[in-house]
Amino acid sequence: MKETPGLERVDNISDTALAAFRSHYQDPGIIKDTIFDYVYGVLHAPDFRARFANDLAKSLPRIPFAPDFQAFAEAGQALAALHLNYETGPQYPLTPEATGTGPLFTPRAMKLVGENQDVLVVNDHLRLKGIPPEAHRYQVNGRTPLGWFIDRYRITTDKHSGIRNDPNAWFPDEAAFIAAVGRIVHLSVETVGIVEGLPGALVGI
Repeated sequence: MKETPGLERVDNISDTALAAFRSHYQDPGIIKDTIFDYVYGVLHAPDFRARFANDLAKSLPRIPFAPDFQAFAEAGQALAALHLNYETGPQYPLTPEATGTGPLFTPRAMKLVGENQDVLVVNDHLRLKGIPPEAHRYQVNGRTPLGWFIDRYRITTDKHSGIRNDPNAWFPDEAAFIAAVGRIVHLSVETVGIVEGLPGALVGI
């Protein structure tokens, strides 16, 4: 993570936690940044999420000592980099399809269609095809990143002030909009790949 001049960086990992990790794994080379990455990796582990589902929703679940510390630390580091930098990251290659003669970028309430929800209907004139199944398997607070995007980019009008809020105004044209969707899909696909590569060794800990 890049340092910002003039700001002081403060670790959120306590010295007590650092000592506990070094003692458990018999590795004095473990540092607080690596523990942070490890925790982020563990929080994405499917068996951890299943076992501590209630705790994750209501309180603070304990973080176990996994048999393979390095695997979770490396996965967490990759996930953090992916999630922090997705706005400038690669795009998943979606296929734009013009379905009419009107302007392509006239946003309305978007929706997913198709047997596998592999098509995003942007409006009456534009569809984005080729959304892979993995894009629907990664969820944040019960909804996929693409689902959040569809919800948050709805055009709304405040019933009291009458002010119209159109988040799509941030996009200069349809190319920028398509790129944003492509990056969100890429984020989801890559996250699923990393998570599926995690060791399934947290059950029973």
